[in-house]
Amino acid sequence: MAAHLLYGDSFLVSQALRALEAEHGAADLLEANTHRLAAAQAKPAELLSICLALPFMDSCRLVVIDGLLALGERQSGRAGGRTRGGGRASGGSGNILGEWQAWAENIPGMPETTLLIFKDGPLADTNTLLKSFLKAAQPHHLTAPGGEGLARWIKTTAGDKGTGISPAAVKSLMELIGNDLWTLDRELEKLALYASGRNIEEDDVRQMVSQAKEANIFSAVDAMIGGRPGIALDLLRQLKEDGREAPYIIGMIGRQLRLMALARDLTERGVPQGEMGKRLGVPSQYAVQKTVEQARRHSGEDLSWRYRRLLATDLAIKRGRLNPDLALELLVAELAGG
Repeated sequence: MAAHLLYGDSFLVSQALRALEAEHGAADLLEANTHRLAAAQAKPAELLSICLALPFMDSCRLVVIDGLLALGERQSGRAGGRTRGGGRASGGSGNILGEWQAWAENIPGMPETTLLIFKDGPLADTNTLLKSFLKAAQPHHLTAPGGEGLARWIKTTAGDKGTGISPAAVKSLMELIGNDLWTLDRELEKLALYASGRNIEEDDVRQMVSQAKEANIFSAVDAMIGGRPGIALDLLRQLKEDGREAPYIIGMIGRQLRLMALARDLTERGVPQGEMGKRLGVPSQYAVQKTVEQARRHSGEDLSWRYRRLLATDLAIKRGRLNPDLALELLVAELAGG
């Protein structure tokens, strides 16, 4: 049996691991022939001993190591015992890294009965351990799809859950969630149950997907800082009808203003929009795009003034000087007129 290296998107890696285990009947293996180790638990000599042992009363011995190559990536700046400045690194991290690099050379000589799987998240091409293990293990670099590939993934996943999905619903999910496959899978499961045998439509997404209920925040903030108080109030009332209380809405507006300020700073520093989501802590590409668009239309001073007004409103509510609903309407009027 070959050794396998699964790395990349965590959802796809988990799927690939389940598929490999099912292919080799891992569910029926004796406990003595199943070994699942985190990187911190794995010791080179002990792991080699496990991998070289023949299975007991089974046709296969399963060995899964989680996060080993990522551990090497965190130490890659000290790989070979050297710091980035070229000097010798302190401690034994370089020796440990070297041990695992050498350990990979044992893989081709392992028994055919050993199914060895390394499971990791995204890895850089410069990862020292990755380079070593690629020579001995079968690589499976699994990246989350985008564009048309993501649309096909959503359609296929909906079909696997026993339902169809309209192109408009697919587009809406892509805009709201992006390529966060864990969230997409969870929301498609919920939508399939809600649709109950019929196609999932765009209106179902608006009704059921949690991100859709927050999408009006972008429009509300746009209306507020764009001088359209009537539209802003209508959108905020809609959020309240969905069960969102005034303090929650104020908190969401504050969060969006902070994201806009940070997005403006990142844009001025030349950070590509493709990297913005990670820097902002926002997984949805739709949310990132809307935030960057909003930030470009307003100066840092303008955003700072609006944020200070929001903090003053929040303080007035907490001190009992203003009713929350009234405070929210006054805030909308002030921000829209500023």
